[in-house]
Amino acid sequence: MPNEMKGQYSQCGGAISKMATETLKGWRNSIGEAAITIVEQILDGKNEEERETFIHGQINSEYRDRPYYYPDNNTERSEKRFQSQIVSKTFSTHFEVIKNIPDDSRSEALPKAALVLSILAIDRAFVLSRKGILWGDFSSNQLARHYGPRIHQLVGESSKGQDSISANLWSEIIAAAKSHVELQTSTITSSIPSERKRYLLTSYTSP
Repeated sequence: MPNEMKGQYSQCGGAISKMATETLKGWRNSIGEAAITIVEQILDGKNEEERETFIHGQINSEYRDRPYYYPDNNTERSEKRFQSQIVSKTFSTHFEVIKNIPDDSRSEALPKAALVLSILAIDRAFVLSRKGILWGDFSSNQLARHYGPRIHQLVGESSKGQDSISANLWSEIIAAAKSHVELQTSTITSSIPSERKRYLLTSYTSP
């Protein structure tokens, strides 16, 4: 929030609310765009049958243990959960968005919502690729609404009130994502042809 607006909610409430809504929409869409881009990279060069087989293997498994959560799709590497290339690169978008925010203005809370959104965005990107369509508002996606509460349990507290991810694992997940921040602009978006890229961006920013 701009400093001149702090403490002025009664006078600037409408503007602040609109700014917050637009900021959240941009944050959400940037993660959605990144997921689509990375999924397209992974599927590039595969024929239709290979694409379907790969997508089926990623999202037709139990949501608690999607193969793409782990490096090399190895679900036995529990110590590396949420540190695969696809998760780390998508999650890194959150840190790219906030990197210019001063440290003393950032929340000290763990970026659980950003990780949840990254996972939902990846699932959605696979589903859209399978259907051959890339359109619609991420916030109205029924898949995200259905799985959202379940994914929150994966990264937040379990039904028993225990942390689902240890502090040490959170540190590793965040470090893996931040390792891609400097590469985000140069490697992810540049790998897709310009016409395709414009279509992807339009599909996420249209009403």
